[in-house]
Amino acid sequence: MFPFSPFQTCWDRVDRAEVHRQALIKIWNDLDTDKVYRSEAEIDDDGNGKFFIRTIQRDWLLPFSLQFGEMLYQLRAALDSCVYDAAVLEFGGQNPPPDEEQWNFPICATKNKFDNAMRRMKHLPNRLRGLLEAVQPYSGAVGRADGSKWNLGQVMYVLNEWARIDRHRRLHLAGTAISTAQLGFERVAGMSVATCDFQVGEHLLEHDTEIARFKIAGWMRGAKMNVKGHFAFEIVVDEAPRMFKLNDTALAMGLSVSGTRESFERCYGVTR
Repeated sequence: MFPFSPFQTCWDRVDRAEVHRQALIKIWNDLDTDKVYRSEAEIDDDGNGKFFIRTIQRDWLLPFSLQFGEMLYQLRAALDSCVYDAAVLEFGGQNPPPDEEQWNFPICATKNKFDNAMRRMKHLPNRLRGLLEAVQPYSGAVGRADGSKWNLGQVMYVLNEWARIDRHRRLHLAGTAISTAQLGFERVAGMSVATCDFQVGEHLLEHDTEIARFKIAGWMRGAKMNVKGHFAFEIVVDEAPRMFKLNDTALAMGLSVSGTRESFERCYGVTR
């Protein structure tokens, strides 16, 4: 019997991360977007129009970002705990293991960077190295759950980058974007909508965001036309390599960390 419960810390941290993820969902579901945003159309004398979303209330972003940062921290720390516990097992249950501070979970974009990171981890057992390399961004590993699959290595890379950014650079990574949009134009005799082009899901909504341009055929100087917008909003994280939908990515992160823990448990014969 092991003198401690291997990989239990990872279980606990993933559970904590899920608490924060559920808090994010609640903040978003409780948000009244009619109080947060206003919309307005501007039409010039030639009938060329623009439609804007204006942010009028941003207080919700601070508690949201705090929960988001805590979720990232717990998931990233869960990975490090897997390596630490594996080191304890590798060295016959010695806790702390030799070179206690070196046992972490490097996530590297390329094999060359991974090899460099491995050289800094003294006495690294080969099977532990294999477990680490199997889920690196360049590995091609695939995550699977409930009939869905995703690029596990890419999700691990995103988790590492977001956790680093939140820790060192700034708090606000997340914001809202338009996922679907539709404009309704008032019927005015002699006028019609010639073109209408949207910019949907391309930008975070901050201050005045232009989301559509349109052209009214038959426009007359001084004319009036009501334009109403119908939108669906979603939370995104605007970081390289592209904007990610936060709900989908956060779920994939938790599943990826849990799947990685399971691979450690299988390797070391840990059952529950």
